[in-house]
Amino acid sequence: MSIEPNARRRLQLVAATTRDPQLLKDLRQVLEEDPMSFVPSADLLRDIAFCAACTQDAPRAGRAGLCDDHRARWNLEVCMADSSEMSEQASLQRLVHGVLSAPDGGAQLLSAFDRQRRALRLVWEAHNRGAVRLPESIAASVERACATGPRFLSGGARSKVQQAS
Repeated sequence: MSIEPNARRRLQLVAATTRDPQLLKDLRQVLEEDPMSFVPSADLLRDIAFCAACTQDAPRAGRAGLCDDHRARWNLEVCMADSSEMSEQASLQRLVHGVLSAPDGGAQLLSAFDRQRRALRLVWEAHNRGAVRLPESIAASVERACATGPRFLSGGARSKVQQAS
């Protein structure tokens, strides 16, 4: 029982009318309407599978069929995953701010990117020749990094000015 009558309905109305993306995300999590693109840890999934109070399909259905203990652990893991995403966003914002605030920040960033790109290509070449044996997951990641880069550096994308003319 809650203190606020119809609290769930009121929160649903706020979620339906808000334009604030962070508030909407928080409300969807509280209301358990968030699709949760998060994967719980293997330990938690194993514990849920062996728990008599949790339904068997709970990991696929979200948090709906979880007991209180496993729901709390699930929510904690979600929060920990969200905090790492937020720290990545903050890191990118610091990077962009640093690039824009330094007079030659863009040149320094592109120079560092070019050095790292060349180093990755050397690692990939050494792997292909057998001089270095990378684990498959790392080799696939290095290959993707070598094959893809910002389109504006390779000339793959035309600017909006060129497209308009």
